Amino acid sequence: MKKYQIVSDKITNYIKEKGLVQGDKIPKIDTLIEMYGVSKATIIQALSLLAQKGIVYKVQGSGIFVRRPSISGYISLTSNRGFGEVLDNENTKVLKFEEIELPEKERKLMRCDEKSLCYHVVRLHFYQDKPVVLESSYFLKEYIPFLSKDIAKGSIFKFIEEGLNTEIRFSDKYIEVKKLTAEQADLLQLEEGDPALEVNDVYYLAKGQIFNCSKLIYNYQNSKFFDQSPDELI
Repeated sequence: MKKYQIVSDKITNYIKEKGLVQGDKIPKIDTLIEMYGVSKATIIQALSLLAQKGIVYKVQGSGIFVRRPSISGYISLTSNRGFGEVLDNENTKVLKFEEIELPEKERKLMRCDEKSLCYHVVRLHFYQDKPVVLESSYFLKEYIPFLSKDIAKGSIFKFIEEGLNTEIRFSDKYIEVKKLTAEQADLLQLEEGDPALEVNDVYYLAKGQIFNCSKLIYNYQNSKFFDQSPDELI
């Protein structure tokens, strides 16, 4: 993780530990520099990241304040964080973990050569013991040299950033509504033909390399979503 990302996490933990809520002011930039022993530029980057995540906002001439937190049980479609960091009481069942050659459809999407190797992971995510989303993901071994089934039970992205020290930067999302197949419906505890929100993600590393593509199929009965626009002043 980059230094500003580490500081961003520390400020987030500070907000939680102090029990700060909507409208509470966080320490001034000079104080944050002393607290975390980093440069002003690093603090500004960390605060910008928090603003992008909808955690803080700036009032000109007054300081930086805490924004209203997301409501428990709601999922952000724009976040690059794992489900475990977004939903409380989330748990994951790994249905498939394999090392294979990247299928043709995904190879074209990720602009890869033939015989490119990848990890294919299929997972079912639960919230409060109810199935929320069925996920099928491909991770290129060229950029993600190691992955395991045990790691897949938690946050893969957290492992990539912290365990592999690899920065995930941005993503493209393609969203549509479809009808469930019999297999999908069975796993999500719904009926064949029921509606489902399907999100296809393509994720990029710091230098613009595509390292992952994923298909997420959401249970329409158990899924709730939110989004927050970032504060452009920070």
